[in-house]
Amino acid sequence: MTQIQAFFWDYDNTILETVEAHIHKHRVILAKNGIELSDAFHQRIYENNGYQNWAWMKEELGLKVAQKEYLEAVDTEFQRHLETLEMRPGVAELFKLIDGLDIPQAIVTNARRNSAEPVLRAKNILPMMQFVLFKEDYEGKKPDPMPYLTGFKKMESLLEVPLEPKRCIAIEDDPKGVESANKAGAIVIHRRLRETEAPSPYAHYSCFHEEDFIRIVRALILI
Repeated sequence: MTQIQAFFWDYDNTILETVEAHIHKHRVILAKNGIELSDAFHQRIYENNGYQNWAWMKEELGLKVAQKEYLEAVDTEFQRHLETLEMRPGVAELFKLIDGLDIPQAIVTNARRNSAEPVLRAKNILPMMQFVLFKEDYEGKKPDPMPYLTGFKKMESLLEVPLEPKRCIAIEDDPKGVESANKAGAIVIHRRLRETEAPSPYAHYSCFHEEDFIRIVRALILI
């Protein structure tokens, strides 16, 4: 019988491959405002959510659009391409395996609610989760441990039993998320976005390929 109490997923590029769609939405909306998005900014967009991207674009690119208007525009553009978003290899199989073992699952994401919730609903992911914590639901930002500490507290309240972080698994693609989950005390798997990316020093396990990902998770939850 598994000793794992709960399973926590990041969302962007951990569950769904969204990085290109996020870059595309910013490129389109910026172009409508007379700004060309350089490839040099792609990594920065990947690492930040909409609030943060709007702030540096305003400061450094001269974006004149108000935050609310800009975020509504990029969200609309992003959701036009929902059908192109695919789960990362192995995720759907593990969703079913974890659910079949009655291990509760949740999402802890840096994404904004208005950006991510429609996607998770459209892809029928929400029914498998006990809850989703969006950026608006906690203080701080990954790599700070507070996002996961908030998630642990909420899961403990739902389960009505003490939750031990060392008996929780967190999956993250971004090294900042890996660090956040590690500092909160979870077992962390770094599911790297790129094969050539270096494993995070905060990860207990690191992988890129589907077969390695499934093998690591199965070994941890089928003890």
